[in-house]
Amino acid sequence: MKKLHFAIAFLAFLPVVTFAQRTWFEMSVSKDITKKLELDIATEIRFNEGFELNEYFLESGLEYKFSKYFSLGGNYRLGNNFNKKGESQWYGRFAFDAKTGYEWKKLGTQLRVRYTNADDFSDDDAKINYLRYKFKLDYSLKKLDLKPYLSYELYQNLDDKEFNKSRYEASLEYKINKHHRIGAYYRINDYFTDDESVKIIGFTYKLKL
Repeated sequence: MKKLHFAIAFLAFLPVVTFAQRTWFEMSVSKDITKKLELDIATEIRFNEGFELNEYFLESGLEYKFSKYFSLGGNYRLGNNFNKKGESQWYGRFAFDAKTGYEWKKLGTQLRVRYTNADDFSDDDAKINYLRYKFKLDYSLKKLDLKPYLSYELYQNLDDKEFNKSRYEASLEYKINKHHRIGAYYRINDYFTDDESVKIIGFTYKLKL
């Protein structure tokens, strides 16, 4: 019965594909090294319109939980993308995170502040220092093993000293069991300029060891 509920919810989510310009696939593996320290390794493949390969990367990171309300983490990404000329180029990106959150019954909130030298928007290897402020709201449907969430992220360009981008996201995650989760999301990358917003449909798989 739970699988049927998930199938219905997932099929209801799929029509947003028609509004997407790009398609992303994500897979991650995580493991607790200690009770407070977690290791995460992720890979992602990103396609442009027409399912043209745009970027792929491998990312690894660590997160230390000081309490259930606060954690610090960092990660490094090694990837390859294709610029507007169709040229392939390797790049490296690092990021440092501070997270805080609170859960009340089935409702959860999270605030994350990230410092990084790249922005996830550009199609070239330009290095720009950013602070990214992300607020996330989720709701746990435990009987169905489903967790929908909404998030908003604001990008601050530290070099130009201005806010110039944002990201909206709606997602649905299904817990298969204590080790495996799958999900789908619809994401809008919005520029505070005349540039057209980028719409993305994404699919995720998470393995917890």
